[in-house]
Amino acid sequence: MAIKKRLVKAGSSFAFWFFVEMMHDEIVKSLRKYLASIQPEDIPRMVRKGEFPPVGDIDFSSVSDYSGHLEKIPLVTLVEHLAEARPDLVKAVQDLDKRGAEYLAKLRLHLLDLVKHPEKPLAESTKYEPKEEELVRATCDQCGKSWPVPKDEASSIDKCPFCRQ
Repeated sequence: MAIKKRLVKAGSSFAFWFFVEMMHDEIVKSLRKYLASIQPEDIPRMVRKGEFPPVGDIDFSSVSDYSGHLEKIPLVTLVEHLAEARPDLVKAVQDLDKRGAEYLAKLRLHLLDLVKHPEKPLAESTKYEPKEEELVRATCDQCGKSWPVPKDEASSIDKCPFCRQ
């Protein structure tokens, strides 16, 4: 029975990642639309105040059943999609070094929180403070920069969000 459960789990995971890959262009397009109102000069203030782009009328309830799979999307993958959608914003965040990396990790947790709790009032959706114990620090051997990552993802990091090595 254990093998059957593992096969089902592996098949489900494969199907999810296949879906993400097939929807790549649509995801990037949606991120571009989501971030349209943000300008690079807004980034330092947003990082300093812990503010995130407003979600507007985005309905997260349609994906809340997939929160377990969405939690497995690593920060590096999110940053790659964001960089494709809005390279100017990602550069502005990366220019803030450690604070920018921490902001991206918090943004990921914020988006996951919105998916898990779609009933949360949208007024609360621009500010989020994750529990500090959920994060650990990763450091790139190539460029020496460090960034926070969720503790359970630390062992699966294979790329630096700064130098992409």
